[in-house]
Parts: sequence; C-alpha cells; structure tokens
Amino acid sequence: MSLNQTHPAASQKFAIYTDGGYFEKQDIGGWGLVIFQNDEEIYRNSGWQRHTSSLEMELTAARKALEYIQSQNKAASKSPVSCKTLYTDSRIIIEGLTQKYTLWCENQWRVKSGKTVVYKELWQSLSNLTQHLDVEWKWVKGHNGNQGNTIADQLARDAVIHRIHSY
Repeated sequence: MSLNQTHPAASQKFAIYTDGGYFEKQDIGGWGLVIFQNDEEIYRNSGWQRHTSSLEMELTAARKALEYIQSQNKAASKSPVSCKTLYTDSRIIIEGLTQKYTLWCENQWRVKSGKTVVYKELWQSLSNLTQHLDVEWKWVKGHNGNQGNTIADQLARDAVIHRIHSY
C-alpha cells in the first residue's frame, strides 16, 4: 500500500437516517431507520409501540440504529466503522443531546418545573452510544425529498399501519 492510499476502513462512511411518529387516534407509534454504507443501503428496520409519543419513537429509532452500528463495530473489531452521521428531522433530539443533556445531568434529571426529564433512560442510552461511537448529528428537513429520511418515515408509518390492520 502506498502512502497515498488509505486503508479501506478509513474510507467507510455511514449515513444513518431515523424517524418516528405517533398516530394519536390509534394510540400507536412507529419508528424506522435506514443505514447506508458508502452510499449503498445495508440495513433497515422498523417497529411500533402502544401508549407512546412521537418523541419516544424518534429516540427509539436513533437508539436502535446506533445499537446496530455498535454491533457491527464489535463484529469488525479490526476495522471499526469510521465516519458516522445520523440524520434526523427531530430538532428536539439534536437540541437535547447537544444543548440540554449536560444541564439535565447537573440538575439530577429535572427540568425547570422540577419534573423528571421524560424518557431519561432513552436519552442516557442515546448519549452513551453517541459518545462511544463518535456520531455526528445532523438535522434534515422532513418530508422534503431526502431519500434516507423518506425511507425512514415510510418504515415508521408502515410499521404502524401493518399493526393497525393486523387486529
């Protein structure tokens, strides 16, 4: 290998797209994720949950995506995933992880009103995965033609619709 060549692992680029949603009338939420490696789709997953919220589904989708990446890192210990970017249309998640997380920790997981931060365990899990995997978070406008976001959104919707129709 010459000095100008890069190691194959160094060029691995993962684009992760996640989305979550909530159907209030049915009280069912759905999450979806799709992962691309060097612009080729390698994994997609989705699921549903009753008695939830859109935020919980957004957090769940991101956590499940990063858990998948973590499992791939463990399986490929000689060449771990190098560049990981997680795209979400949830500004709340990005703001929570980048601006509020430290404050929540300092305040014993309480918000200004004194109530406990909702979905504390999900936030903690997501933060730990983000730090461990060195993930870059980026916001993408939802329902705006972005292929990854469109797939993740459709997976989340399909999970809920499939569940509703299977009753």
